Amino acid sequence: MSANAETLPAASASTWRLHLGWGIGTLGASLVLNGFSFLVPFYLTTVLGIGAATAAAMLFVAKSWDIVANPVMGLLSDRTSTRWGRRRPYLLLGAVVTSIGFAAVYALGLAPSLLPLPFITFVLAIVGTGYTIFNVPYMAMPAEMLDDYKERTRMMSYRVFFIGIGTFLAGGLAQRVAEWFGGGASGYAAMGVIFGAGTFVFMAAAFYGTAGARFTVRERKSVSLGEQWRTGFSNRPFVALIGTKFLQLFGMFTNTATAIFVVRFVIGRENPGEWMLWFVACAGIMQIATIPLWRRLAVAIEKQRTYILATAIFSVVSLSWLLAGPAEPLWFFCLRAALKGVAASGLLLMGQSMLPDTMEYDYRRTGLRREGIYSALYSFVEKVAAALAPSILLLVYAAVGFASRAPVQTPEAIAGIKWAAALLPCLYFALSIPCLAFYRLTEETLKNTRRT
Repeated sequence: MSANAETLPAASASTWRLHLGWGIGTLGASLVLNGFSFLVPFYLTTVLGIGAATAAAMLFVAKSWDIVANPVMGLLSDRTSTRWGRRRPYLLLGAVVTSIGFAAVYALGLAPSLLPLPFITFVLAIVGTGYTIFNVPYMAMPAEMLDDYKERTRMMSYRVFFIGIGTFLAGGLAQRVAEWFGGGASGYAAMGVIFGAGTFVFMAAAFYGTAGARFTVRERKSVSLGEQWRTGFSNRPFVALIGTKFLQLFGMFTNTATAIFVVRFVIGRENPGEWMLWFVACAGIMQIATIPLWRRLAVAIEKQRTYILATAIFSVVSLSWLLAGPAEPLWFFCLRAALKGVAASGLLLMGQSMLPDTMEYDYRRTGLRREGIYSALYSFVEKVAAALAPSILLLVYAAVGFASRAPVQTPEAIAGIKWAAALLPCLYFALSIPCLAFYRLTEETLKNTRRT
């Protein structure tokens, strides 16, 4: 990686167009993440008929490859030199691999019999690989494109907006689409093709939308990978942020994975698609609507305190799953979803906007431009949480006696589903608070940081 990188000026594209052009790629990434966190555990167990513990192991193995893939992708994007910049070519490649892999996962049920479990695990890993190719360079770009502390928060507000749209589409509408196409293996296969195509379109759109963006080019002088990582982990704000995100993503992915199980087995809706659509619609609307509120709070009380407030709200609302049951009215179900959307907006906006701040802090301290290393670690944490949170959840389900493909579960299994939905997210969020307390990077601190 370059010890001193040249920064090329942006083209004449306006700021809002740059924010939009970059942010729309998040919609493709969100379709993938939510398409997995909401549906894959349910799909593997109730459609393919794989046992809960086995499915948990498969998800874990599929994501283990990311231990290698993420840092390699970070180095590649840091060291690439093209006329389109270091990062942008990988957005197109990632779009292709991710979309094909996503469609392939949900086509597995069309086979006459259950395919070998190692093959299914391999297909799951393809999706993760494509996401890495896209997301590691993608998340490194804001620190290159923008210098202003508040402007990066505004850019990330576009990302949170598209996360809300992607959550609605993949978290609620995807299950409904599968039901519209007949449910079962054929319905999920049709959904996979439709959403896989959408993933490609929106990821590829980010390549074209950032054509006028400023980027840096590497020089020949470089430092070793080991030295980069050692210096990187001396970035205390980044270490605090990554620890916080790791634990909080466990909570958020557990929350999304439990929702369809609660609707199907605790509330007792045989076709959960309609209620899931209400859930993500209410959450998504409030997530988008409250972005300006969280931005103002971040200016007034700084990002760290705003982040803590959002964490507390999300934790309290998660406990309301203990009240879920067959008699739960739709309005209360929607109220819970709306409050979760409010909290998720703050969690996502603060976590996303802090990442480029830590990259800028590193550059100001060291003079090194190695955004890819940081985005690789961030993406790795995101994907490990996306895999491990559902895996742990499925192990809990196995422990309480959840039966795959069974239309009715035992009272013990139903109680286990409800308690897991309420308590696991709270546990993860509580553990994240000490990490967040060590994040001390403010706008003033960043301005006064100089290379030593």
